[in-house]
Amino acid sequence: MALPGYPSVILDDLGSTKEFLEQELWSQQLETIAPRLWVMSTFSHTNINTLHRQHIKGWNILVTEDPKLHLVWIHDRILIKLLPQYLLSYTFWEFLLGENTRSNVRWKQLQQAALGFLHTYVYLVCHESDFVIAQQDHLRLIPQDIKWVDFCSFAADIKHISDDVVS
Repeated sequence: MALPGYPSVILDDLGSTKEFLEQELWSQQLETIAPRLWVMSTFSHTNINTLHRQHIKGWNILVTEDPKLHLVWIHDRILIKLLPQYLLSYTFWEFLLGENTRSNVRWKQLQQAALGFLHTYVYLVCHESDFVIAQQDHLRLIPQDIKWVDFCSFAADIKHISDDVVS
């Protein structure tokens, strides 16, 4: 079975799937400096502005594929990584939380990174206006086939996850 949205990534091939997810979701540099970031800001979802708030502040939203740059702002720009289709897939979460990955420390780190990334979207997209912004043709932060009602339902399940269990 393939990773949703990436037919060339076969979930049964744990090595290549792990390598792919590390490139997509993991940043060793951020993990290394994270304990020191409290000097600049607290580690909390309350520091994430919704997409419509980004517009109110006059910030330009730029798409990045680099996980190190997700939610980094520079002057009047904020970089946001696309929400990959697989993070919205039951198949992916069943795989990531399954027996083959449960006892491995590295897989546990990838689980926390995936949850953390998903967690940011719950706070970027709180209102239907945020959702509309996220699906604009020039951004496509959220896959076009996702509906607002479905996103709300999914977000409700994710929102209860506390900041201390995500990466």
